[in-house]
Amino acid sequence: MRAFIGILVATGLLVCLETGVAAEPMRRFVLAAGANDGGDDRVTLRYAATDAEEFSEVMLQMGGATAGNSLLLKDPDLADFAQAVDKVTRLVKEARGEGARTEVWIYYSGHADEESLLLGGERLGYRELRKMMDGLEADVRVAVLDACASGAITRIKGGQRRKAFLVDASSDTRGYAFLTSSSAEETAQESDRIQASFFTHYLVSGMRGAADVSGDGKVTLSEAYQFALDETLAQTIETQGGAQHPAYQFNLSGIGDVVMTDLRQTSAGLVLIEELEGRLFVRSDDRRLVAELFKPKGKTVELGLEPGDYEIYLARKEALLVAREIVERGDRLVLLAGQFQPARRERTAIRGLAPPGARPPGMVAPHLRLSRRYRLELHFGKVGPQPRRGSDIDVLRSADAAEASSIAPASLGNLEPWSVLSGLTFGYWARENFALTLTYSALGSSADNNLGPQLLDGEVELEDVTLVSVLLGVRRYFPFAPARGLLRPYISAELGTFISSLEGRTIGESSAKWTRTMGSFGGQLGAGVDIQMNRHFMLGARAAYNLMTYFDEAVGGRLNYNGGEFRIGVSWLFGRGDS
Repeated sequence: MRAFIGILVATGLLVCLETGVAAEPMRRFVLAAGANDGGDDRVTLRYAATDAEEFSEVMLQMGGATAGNSLLLKDPDLADFAQAVDKVTRLVKEARGEGARTEVWIYYSGHADEESLLLGGERLGYRELRKMMDGLEADVRVAVLDACASGAITRIKGGQRRKAFLVDASSDTRGYAFLTSSSAEETAQESDRIQASFFTHYLVSGMRGAADVSGDGKVTLSEAYQFALDETLAQTIETQGGAQHPAYQFNLSGIGDVVMTDLRQTSAGLVLIEELEGRLFVRSDDRRLVAELFKPKGKTVELGLEPGDYEIYLARKEALLVAREIVERGDRLVLLAGQFQPARRERTAIRGLAPPGARPPGMVAPHLRLSRRYRLELHFGKVGPQPRRGSDIDVLRSADAAEASSIAPASLGNLEPWSVLSGLTFGYWARENFALTLTYSALGSSADNNLGPQLLDGEVELEDVTLVSVLLGVRRYFPFAPARGLLRPYISAELGTFISSLEGRTIGESSAKWTRTMGSFGGQLGAGVDIQMNRHFMLGARAAYNLMTYFDEAVGGRLNYNGGEFRIGVSWLFGRGDS
């Protein structure tokens, strides 16, 4: 189980209030590392690397960091991490030499135990990490660790569990502070529902503006931590891992608090007016949950976002509403209550812990939802019964005229088996569990032998038999979610037309080529399963039974082809859909 440390270390904040001297230029450096691999004896995490990406992204967008002063490491080893710290140390020295005020933020998400961070099986001890932090020589140093055995690092100097950590604007804030998201005895969790660790997800949401209690457009260290603390505790109370509690140790002096993010630095924003109330989920156009918060009534909240298309869900009591808006560059979009429309309750987020690779039955991850999406499937299969083999001329000669008209000429000669059934299916999911389909399928058979003696009005050699179907159908899906991919069993019904085409030539006194085309009406009843591999790729298998009216003449020795059918398919999924 993934455990969790949130350590926020702040040492010193230079604020020239008493002297009236202008503030020094500030340079902020960010090192974000995500390590899913904790060694052979540890389960591989799913979201450590993306946690690091999220933190790095918000610091670049609105945290004052620049691309040249930001480092992102994915699954680093111990040497990679040490080299990155050395690089940041050199950059800090250069900036201090230029007279700039410096801040360093180090973020880590991954495995750890009571003594060390685990980087691909290698260990970085907490004491060694603190020595690295001390060697940075920056005016402000902040470490955020989202890892296992959360309170262990604070016990080096005796951390203690508290409800919250806050620094008043008039408090002395020079020094350092260690803040953890859970005690040394607790574990913590990452969640499939939010596709992140709980603490990092709510920390980033707070940094985007959800934690701006003062409403001044800035999110301080204490505001962001308090928001992440409250949300993490609230959202983990009923999970398998249990509630997470904070611990901290601090030694502060100075005036003021460290500002983490400034909403005015973003190129776009979303303003939630005072009248809105409820829990809000903000998703980007790639289905990523970028912010989550409870919006109280009577307070305006602004979120800093990147320009783009967003879906904003508002959950309150028994109602779930959604608004789809485009946030333009340079715009602060004001979201009004009238912009929300009803949405389906089953599309809300899954609460609680979801272990890696698992998902409660019936619940679909946001990026795998199919409602209002399309499919194009290429399928292959087999159909029965097969065309009749053999040259039973005596049967034809003994038949009366009515029987002969139904048997000749397709039932005679050495007919080959049907070719592989192939075709295309175009589908549309009207709802998550209900789809419409339009299917085209084709298969054929052939004969290459002359029949010998004079038969009826002449000798006949059958060349080709082709059977085509065009069917409109519906599928009803049933929920079932295994560990890998997503299985979607279904039943189906289809109606449409079956068209047969016979092409041949007669040999004799009246040699000629001929073509016959006949139609039949019918349908299929079937059952199958679709295996969704990712958002755009799906495999499937289906068995069905054909029911159809008679053709005017026999095709492949039969007047109809009632019987079984089996096919497998590969589908491409497209369309934005509806979550």
